[in-house]
Amino acid sequence: MNSIENVDQKLIENLANLMSSEVRAKIYIYLRKYNKSTVDEIAGGTGIYPSTVRESILDMYNTGYVSREKMDKEGLGKKPYLYTAAAPSYIVKKISKNIQEKLNDLIMVDRRIESKELKIPFVPVKIVVDEKYRD
Repeated sequence: MNSIENVDQKLIENLANLMSSEVRAKIYIYLRKYNKSTVDEIAGGTGIYPSTVRESILDMYNTGYVSREKMDKEGLGKKPYLYTAAAPSYIVKKISKNIQEKLNDLIMVDRRIESKELKIPFVPVKIVVDEKYRD
């Protein structure tokens, strides 16, 4: 059985911090290691209940952290989805954009609470992702 039991706990903690959930972090790590996996495979490899995996992976799909495709399977019955994790560089860009917005809100908090109609002509905080680490 494929699993992530040997993955460094610090890596899981760091990704959990960025993805707002340890469950999401474990799912993401599993899918980076074992691409095109079903919910049951992910659950077995992470030790997370299948119902929890289903709930979290739907959120991850909706945010673009994972993609999915129907499994080619002969016969009757539902065809499960196969999930694939998005490239780390894609997620870094998504997260950095979100963090940049929050940092700019923080840096401009005094101006924004004094005037409701503040128009910011520049972005005080800008996060740049080095493209050489793309997947």
